[in-house]
Amino acid sequence: MAYSAFIRVPTTPRDDRLLRFLTFWILMGCMLYQMALCFVHTHLFAISTSTVALAEFALYAACLFVLLRRIRLEFIAVMALVTAYLFFMALIRGALDLKGFRDILIVILFYWLGRTMGSVEMADRLLKVVIAVVLLFAFFELFFLNEYSRVFNVFSYYVNQGGLAGATNWSGGALALNGMRPEGIGRTILPSLLGNHRVSSIFLEPVSLGNFAVIVAAWGLAKPREEWRAILFYLAMAALMITLADSRYGLLTVSCLVLMRLIFVGRMHTLAILLPAICVAALLAIGHMMKGDHADNIVGRLYVTGATLMQFGPKEIFGISGYQFNFGDMGYAVVLTRFGLAFFTVCWIGFWMIRMEDERGIRFRAYVAVYASLILSVSGTSLFALKTAGLLWFLLGCCAVKQRQAVPQAQDERDAVLAHRREGKVSYAH
Repeated sequence: MAYSAFIRVPTTPRDDRLLRFLTFWILMGCMLYQMALCFVHTHLFAISTSTVALAEFALYAACLFVLLRRIRLEFIAVMALVTAYLFFMALIRGALDLKGFRDILIVILFYWLGRTMGSVEMADRLLKVVIAVVLLFAFFELFFLNEYSRVFNVFSYYVNQGGLAGATNWSGGALALNGMRPEGIGRTILPSLLGNHRVSSIFLEPVSLGNFAVIVAAWGLAKPREEWRAILFYLAMAALMITLADSRYGLLTVSCLVLMRLIFVGRMHTLAILLPAICVAALLAIGHMMKGDHADNIVGRLYVTGATLMQFGPKEIFGISGYQFNFGDMGYAVVLTRFGLAFFTVCWIGFWMIRMEDERGIRFRAYVAVYASLILSVSGTSLFALKTAGLLWFLLGCCAVKQRQAVPQAQDERDAVLAHRREGKVSYAH
């Protein structure tokens, strides 16, 4: 008898449809939950950090419910190993880092959700729906800013969670801290047409809208050349969202992805495995050369990150010390102190060992590597923000090889006999 890689819970076609329906709404919930909570905070009652955590927990629980219907032994093994490592680190540190658990949980849950329940066709449908919703609220915010601010008091929502101080509100209204470019910096893309306002749409922050735009562009650029209309559609949507959000990161990263699509072929995409090392080396070089002279711009932020990394010792590099500090936009500092270089290296190698179904998956994985490597250079938490990270890892899972669920041969024969009997096609004369 052949045994499946799944611990199989019997399902019917109706069950499968319900699970896919639930999967779709789990992902929609990941994109929309912050906006929904902000609406509740503005009009019903104050939302605290614990309420946000509870909403996220509900989404994780829904993921587990779907996955447990067709749970894979590999999933159990990965979860067990990661949990064991994080508990081991907690013993060394003398404290448990729940944020680290949460960040890794997002990656594992949504990757396996995509691998188990997702498909390229489902991902396309999902992305088109999300793009439509994002643009609907984006234009509502752009053209009716006062009404948008009355419906969603984003600034108050974040202040109530302890992440901002009232005196630092650049916009002077209900937008997030970075909802307006401050005087002296100004908008980069179409400043004369759009002013200093940076659109956030359903994400409440323009940074997340720019990140979502990069994910959309990466998905489009990964498609085969024969689907050039779809490639142009996703690129156009990404360009529009980057413009509305005035996302400098999005502009730079999508430009890099377009160059990769034009130049890279086949195994050249594996060169992206070197990107974290290249980015860290560049940060250290900037931190060494600038010698303390920096402005409040991208180069200045890179300098601060590089200068901080230069001060790291073995304890910080291997995650024994420093995990409790707030490193702000220093993504590599956050990853090293929270997880350690050894764990990051193993995860990065595992990421590149994922078998992809076709060239589309190989390209998308390389583009995800670019997205992650660059975002860690300028942001501390964006890579693990559920409102974009859930979708990102789900899409990667959709591109991975789906191993066919084996059913024992004897069970196959019994099912076939029962089906024939119901149809009156079984002869009892032998």
